[in-house]
Amino acid sequence: MLHLVETEKDNFPDTLVSTVNEADRIAALKRYEILDTLPEAAFDHITALAAELFKAPIALISFLDGNRLWFKSHHGLDASQISWTPDLSGTATEPRLRHEFNPSFFVSAPLRTADGYDLGTLCVIDRLPRPIELPPIRHLNALAKIVVDQLELRLAKNRTGTRSALMASEIDHRAMNSLQLVASLLHLQSRSASPEASRQLTAAANRVLAVARVHRNFAADETASSIPVVAYLRRLCDELSDILGARVTVKGSETSVPTAQILAIGLIVNELVTNAKKHGDGAINVTFGVQADGQYELCVLDRGKGLPKGFSPTSQDRGGIGMKVIAALVSQLDGKLTAGTHPAGSGTCFTVAFPAA
Repeated sequence: MLHLVETEKDNFPDTLVSTVNEADRIAALKRYEILDTLPEAAFDHITALAAELFKAPIALISFLDGNRLWFKSHHGLDASQISWTPDLSGTATEPRLRHEFNPSFFVSAPLRTADGYDLGTLCVIDRLPRPIELPPIRHLNALAKIVVDQLELRLAKNRTGTRSALMASEIDHRAMNSLQLVASLLHLQSRSASPEASRQLTAAANRVLAVARVHRNFAADETASSIPVVAYLRRLCDELSDILGARVTVKGSETSVPTAQILAIGLIVNELVTNAKKHGDGAINVTFGVQADGQYELCVLDRGKGLPKGFSPTSQDRGGIGMKVIAALVSQLDGKLTAGTHPAGSGTCFTVAFPAA
């Protein structure tokens, strides 16, 4: 049993400043063109999963850039960066972390490139101390490798020419294999865990597989600037129908949606359709269209017993991790999530309205 009662200092980017040539490490970071970019669903899903894995409120994907730690994804935290001020003894990381977060629990995995540069960390933070077992740490390391795979994939996509396309395909395949590996590890760990822990680990594994499934269904088209969304949703929901053993239909007028929004749309549909199968009844309908004001509208409907009294999809006090993941994805789309009764009568209708990217 490993007890992390205080912060595990050696795992945070204190070690980064010991790189033989810090200028080379910064250059390696710059080549990925990740700093100060907008939020991306793939990274936010990883931090949400890491937080769920450790039952902690905060998870960060951070990059050390000179005198600051910049957060590509900051689950459970509003800040997008903190200052980084080295002193004569090395760095001021630990005092700065205590000042910013006052953590009693801290665990992290390095974001290490194939050529050996530590760009930052994937870390989980809580103000409550607790013991943890080694398997979750191994899972965190695997998730950190997926973050690096995503960086390589972004780099390959930003390059032009046939060579870049081949590289993107190879890295994309590696990222999918990594997702499958993490899911397998989580499923394996669930077999020896307590009933509640087993349920949570299985749910986490299913979310990892959802990322792989959603990505796979648009991977062939992702070099385009936009994708026909109804055709994409039909491919995704045909696969979900087989997995869930439920009839899932997709209707709507075909519209090309910016590629940058497709992953979030797919993950939202995956979560809502899975919830509809769990809590609803009969056929599940997915619709997509354009409203009069030009915004997109995505709906997932079921014919179950409906929502509990007083239910609010945006309340932080209700629902499990699934609704929190959906809310985060809707926020990435700059959209609005509402829930109500099925227009045809009994059942539920979740609606997401959002502008084009």
